[in-house]
Amino acid sequence: MNELQECHELVWAFRKEIEPYWATPDPLNSLRYAFCEAAEAMDAWLRAERPEDSRNNERQNNVLDELADCAIMLLTVIPGLNSLYSHYEMDDYTGNLHSICFHVSRLLNDANDIVYFKFVTVISLIANYPGMELKQRIQGRLERIVKKHAPLDKQKIICEKVGIICLLAEEIKELRKQHLTNLGIANEPPM
Repeated sequence: MNELQECHELVWAFRKEIEPYWATPDPLNSLRYAFCEAAEAMDAWLRAERPEDSRNNERQNNVLDELADCAIMLLTVIPGLNSLYSHYEMDDYTGNLHSICFHVSRLLNDANDIVYFKFVTVISLIANYPGMELKQRIQGRLERIVKKHAPLDKQKIICEKVGIICLLAEEIKELRKQHLTNLGIANEPPM
């Protein structure tokens, strides 16, 4: 199984488990959301590259996170990944943020004619964006969604079923306490 298949299976296993708490959009709206996420990636890039520009708000988005969100939405458009596309390796395609935004907008423009190969190409462009570790980034984004939308008593179960690491607040607190103890700090300093 290649990375494209692994990402697709991860997203759809997640969609199945999170459905009662966070609805899966239909293919057209998933594509619209992918377009929005690509635009948010460009916004994050502009903010990082042009900090002197005046902006209307103070968002702190991350280009890689927004591109991972875009990939999640593109994978959501394709409910079943045809085995015909399983032989595509995502390292076959390279591009920059401009080409990713362009291709996502073309997918939306051609929404009545969904061609899986075009989706594979765009997801590959995202996977090969500098610094991107797509599967790990998707896992992190899905964990964030679980923590934001699923009931507290269901979060760990959902994460375990789909195979993502999900540390709950009390687990994070315990790990932090352990770390401070290992450093020889008995009590956490007040904030």
